[in-house]
Amino acid sequence: MLPRLFGKQSVPVTGFPLPAIKPKPGNRSGCRLPINLRSFLAAQLGCQPDASDETILTFAARADQLTLNKVARAIRRYSTARAHEAWAECSLPVTAFVEAQRHGRLAVLCLRCVRVDFGDGASREHQRNACVPITMAGTDASQCFEIATEEVPEKVQRLVEEFRALRTAFGLPHFDLDCYLRGDQLTLMWRPLP
Repeated sequence: MLPRLFGKQSVPVTGFPLPAIKPKPGNRSGCRLPINLRSFLAAQLGCQPDASDETILTFAARADQLTLNKVARAIRRYSTARAHEAWAECSLPVTAFVEAQRHGRLAVLCLRCVRVDFGDGASREHQRNACVPITMAGTDASQCFEIATEEVPEKVQRLVEEFRALRTAFGLPHFDLDCYLRGDQLTLMWRPLP
């Protein structure tokens, strides 16, 4: 009978060979920061306001420990403040966007109704004056193609960035519309409409 050990025991990791981690073929390993967080981090790190994810992550990787500690505290304050604010949100499985794109089905996010509708009637449903619809996937036959699940967050984030830029160009609020991926769920969030 072997003795039972209690408490902490230091075990050298070199004693356990670990398999090499290889990225899956066709799988992107890029980091997609939510737009609002990316803007916040750019300001905290002293980057250009329109800095890309890669620029911010590279800058953070080269920052000294004091700067990183300051940014970490700022992120905690940012997260706490956001948690106490009102946000509208809509989560969908990424596969819903993949299927809509594959079959040329319309996918429309309505900021007023706080939902995504699919199909031919999706656009008509949100033609009221108070609705703010955003087409996430179209019905154009030329757009019917296979889209990889990994490409959906980037495609949706581009649509969100275009929506924000267009609204800003016309002097309209963009409601801080943002998106992020958690597991297989894509979440769109924005400030509730007045």
